[in-house]
Amino acid sequence: MKAAIAAALCCLAAAPVVATLPSEAKPPRLPVPATEGVKGLGQYAAASGKAETFAPYVPQSSCDPKWRKGVAKFRDLVIKTYPQTSDWGSLRDCTDDGTSEHLDGRAWDWRADAKDPEEFAAATDLINWLMAKGPDGQQAYWARRLGIMYIGYNHRIWGAYRAGEGWRKLSKSDPHTDHVHFSFSWAGAFGKTSFWDGTVAATDYGPCRPFQNEPAPLHKRSTPNRRPCSFPPRLTRTSAKPGPLLWRGSESREVRAVQDALGAPGANGYFGPATMRAVAAYQVKNNLTRTGAVDTLTRAALVSDGILKR
Repeated sequence: MKAAIAAALCCLAAAPVVATLPSEAKPPRLPVPATEGVKGLGQYAAASGKAETFAPYVPQSSCDPKWRKGVAKFRDLVIKTYPQTSDWGSLRDCTDDGTSEHLDGRAWDWRADAKDPEEFAAATDLINWLMAKGPDGQQAYWARRLGIMYIGYNHRIWGAYRAGEGWRKLSKSDPHTDHVHFSFSWAGAFGKTSFWDGTVAATDYGPCRPFQNEPAPLHKRSTPNRRPCSFPPRLTRTSAKPGPLLWRGSESREVRAVQDALGAPGANGYFGPATMRAVAAYQVKNNLTRTGAVDTLTRAALVSDGILKR
């Protein structure tokens, strides 16, 4: 009997206790070492009990690459605070990427190479500051107040919309070891969050696609969207045959024809900012969705006006 009890106690004590020992548990991998006493951008804003909620995931849906106020101000403070680092830009042509906040002005790449000790120290300081708990007791206090939607760096990605999962693995094809990628909410990109003016921003869900596979309208700071976008319907019929989408970065004879007809400055067949503005003005004049791109319905109107061939 004693032998049986001893055997049972032995089995109870074995696997569960050893498996939960702190020394045996593997801590989650972070993009930078966790440190205390970080500086960050704390000198530029006072901590308070109020802060934004975690930003939901709102992917890019419009083609409008330009520097947004909040992104540019964040960039300037970061470069000023960490002069050993540099600006790797925000804007890309819409022909360069798939879905990316670089295409609507809500992303910024910060040069902070993980292999460079000084640059890595800067990234370590800023990321720890962004992820720290605030007076409200929740993590990522400063990231929330700046309206940061996600961060990618050194093989890891953190998303405000999946904050409970911490830092997850980043794609091996682009591990972001030489720069930090920041994507912002619309409120963050517009510079309308509590970090800048002390007022907690409501969620702006951005522009919604009018139809599947068609770009969303250009989004204005003055007209935030407070409701999540629903799944768009299909566009079934137009008065013209489908043609290629023409937008920022497109280069063709059709682009040149549009430029000449709409009076876009510097007409050369390349779809740049001036062409986008000319197309947007044409869309407003013709009661079309103001996307700044030659989308399907805009193409149909241009064909009807004799600017493009059917």
